[in-house]
Amino acid sequence: MTYWELTQTVKSFYPAIALDNTFPRALRERTFTLLWILSLLSGVTGSLSLLPAVEDFLTSLFIQAPLIIHLGAGVCFLLLPFATLVFMLNSFINSFYFRGFDHVQVLAERSPSDKPRVSFEVAAFCFGADTRDITGAFLRFSYGQLMLVRAGLEAIELQQFLAHRTTQLSSEQFTVTPASSDALRVFDLAMAVFHQDKELADFLFKRGVQEKNLLEAAQWVSRDMLAYKKHVRWWSRDNLGRIEGIGTDWSYGTAFRLKRYAHELTADRLAPFSSKPSYIKNDEGRLEASLSKAREANAILVGEDGGSKMEVLRAFGARVQDGSVFPALVHKKVYLFNASRLISDAGEKTKFEHEFIKLLDEVAAAGNCIMVIEDFPAFIESVSHIGSSAVGLVSPYLDGSAIQFICLSSPTPFHQVIEPDGILLAKFDTIILEAGESADLTQTLQDAASGIEAQQGISIPQPTLTLIGESADRYITEGMMPDKAIDLLYELAAKAGQEKKKRIGRGDVLEFVKAKTGIPTGIVTGVEKEKLVNLETLLHQRVIGQDEAVNAIAGAMRRSRAGVGSPNRPMGSFLFMGPTGVGKTETTKALAQAFFGDENHILRLDMSEYTSADALSKLIGSFTSNAPGVLTSMLRERPYGVLLLDEFEKTTKEVLDLFLQILDEGIFSDMHGKRVNVRNTIIIATSNAGSDIIYEAVKNGENLGAKKSQIIDAVISQGIFRPELLNRFDGVILFQPIDEKNLRAIARLMLERFRSRIKTRGIDLEVTDDLVNYLMKFGSDPKFGARPMNRAVQDVVEQKIADKIIKGQIQPGEKIVLTATDLF
Repeated sequence: MTYWELTQTVKSFYPAIALDNTFPRALRERTFTLLWILSLLSGVTGSLSLLPAVEDFLTSLFIQAPLIIHLGAGVCFLLLPFATLVFMLNSFINSFYFRGFDHVQVLAERSPSDKPRVSFEVAAFCFGADTRDITGAFLRFSYGQLMLVRAGLEAIELQQFLAHRTTQLSSEQFTVTPASSDALRVFDLAMAVFHQDKELADFLFKRGVQEKNLLEAAQWVSRDMLAYKKHVRWWSRDNLGRIEGIGTDWSYGTAFRLKRYAHELTADRLAPFSSKPSYIKNDEGRLEASLSKAREANAILVGEDGGSKMEVLRAFGARVQDGSVFPALVHKKVYLFNASRLISDAGEKTKFEHEFIKLLDEVAAAGNCIMVIEDFPAFIESVSHIGSSAVGLVSPYLDGSAIQFICLSSPTPFHQVIEPDGILLAKFDTIILEAGESADLTQTLQDAASGIEAQQGISIPQPTLTLIGESADRYITEGMMPDKAIDLLYELAAKAGQEKKKRIGRGDVLEFVKAKTGIPTGIVTGVEKEKLVNLETLLHQRVIGQDEAVNAIAGAMRRSRAGVGSPNRPMGSFLFMGPTGVGKTETTKALAQAFFGDENHILRLDMSEYTSADALSKLIGSFTSNAPGVLTSMLRERPYGVLLLDEFEKTTKEVLDLFLQILDEGIFSDMHGKRVNVRNTIIIATSNAGSDIIYEAVKNGENLGAKKSQIIDAVISQGIFRPELLNRFDGVILFQPIDEKNLRAIARLMLERFRSRIKTRGIDLEVTDDLVNYLMKFGSDPKFGARPMNRAVQDVVEQKIADKIIKGQIQPGEKIVLTATDLF
């Protein structure tokens, strides 16, 4: 649609828009309310003249009473025309204001063939727009400003853009197309301006506002706009149509005992679900279909604690109250049953069974009750503890539809308690709750943010909400989405309230997440920046040679911290292959020390211990024994660091398959199906596979880099690793055997470490070339790398110093120089 066609379409709106601009809605409503109250008061006063006895009594008390009574009548007749005029004016404007809104309601006012082509807000934009500058007109338009502020811009930034831009989008260049079959909305204007004004798009991109941010912000503003219109139009069919007629429930009985042990999910207990996320709508639809059956109309909702079970239940309860459900569920009432109270009140088996059966009989007689039992497996077990059977008591009532049950359960108790009972399970429809997608999470966070903004006066732009969702999913390991994202939002709002902030920005989110989890987020500055820039140098302070490994690790850390790596994989993953003693483990320790602060950030697993049939259960946990897994416990306790898998080739195929998933997706599930996050971890696997080929190649003076593919092919052909597993690593690094030059440097490094240790006792050791040359005679063995040198330092140097300390030949404060004679 061209701009000219748009202006022709909205011409009929102009009188209403002109009146609305002259006499705004808020002022009209206040004026009408004031006139109505004054008319009512004066009319009541004037009506006293119709009651002579009252008038005579008031006259006896106050001689001016007749004058006031007649004056009240006059004032009433004077004000009523003005109140009527304001009402008619408001009605006229409303007849245009609500166009385009009818078709988004359940009970529409118009027929589908009578759809308007534009909304009132679009017409209001065209009414005052400068045709030479469509972008400027939109940015000055109240809803356009609100959308861009929601997208994360400050009002002053918009003013600066308007003042310094070099191009303008004219009406001749501008076209707009509705995103749906409904009326053209401000949302469509926003996206059209963004796509057609390149200067505006570049300006937004430089400030971190991408098309996705603007799209979500525009949808947010549009949804709030529709919600406001629905609230204002209280007389609409959609609102009035939800009010039940008088006596519709009179044919049903009353369950007095149920009301003692349960509360109804009434409107005041239900959150507003006019814009439910789609994953809730899907689960709610399955629940509604299950409860609409003629027989065995019961359902079990299975989902993680802190997940969406109660959200689905509240959404379903809201629809039952609205009456927008299948006919079989109209006039039903949803009760949340407090089973623990009944059990505690009864105290023993006989009394409990008597009271529970009476309660169920009353509910069945009432005929319109849906009972919700929270944590159904716990209810079954609690009843069994007093010697009764909850399943046996409930089973007779499950076949028909006089009573309907919605039972809630988390996955593990469901599999352990309910699933083995096939007869019980057959009487329920099992609904495994779906996880929400990113679009659903965005809408959920927007709804929560709107409530926070209204209560606390804090502005929360859309990019901030996007970052909250991403941070909660990636960095917060406990809990389920979207709950942990919503919790993070409320925690940030509370912190902002304490600090008297009026806006929560991306920096606030990153700073809070860093303080909460200990994981570095946000802009790289200061000491961390220095570490990342010079990471190779820091690693080489402990790792001699092995440049390929050092460079690969340093690059992975920089990519991860800069945010350019994949967020759905581990921070980095490497397979170190080479002979023993060449520095594979030492490189891992050097990384933990340099980047994470100390070696305690290494989570180490000796994979040679996981070679039996139950290796996988040892790592992720056993469902039958309920024993937690070593790997899952490690990662939940310390989700940020280095996971070192020593002798990776020795474990079982099932364990290798587990790591195939971990390397690809950055997550896996424990024995209970709960997700474990490995995306904040660097995974380093070490292996001696191919070490013979590596050693021979170096011995013969061949270029190890040129033979890398040949070595990897040999490892694959021997069945040690599958190609798909090797391809999942960010890098397969071949460690060179240590030559004499590097071994000499390693010897000096080991001696310097020993020197640092004994300095704490006040003793200094001078590391000389003679000492290093002497150690080379005992610690040089190419096949075993630096390990013989480590033993040589212990057996020769450390032992000699220890003997001298014991004999009293070394005193604190002395500087020792060991000669060849001393070492014999």
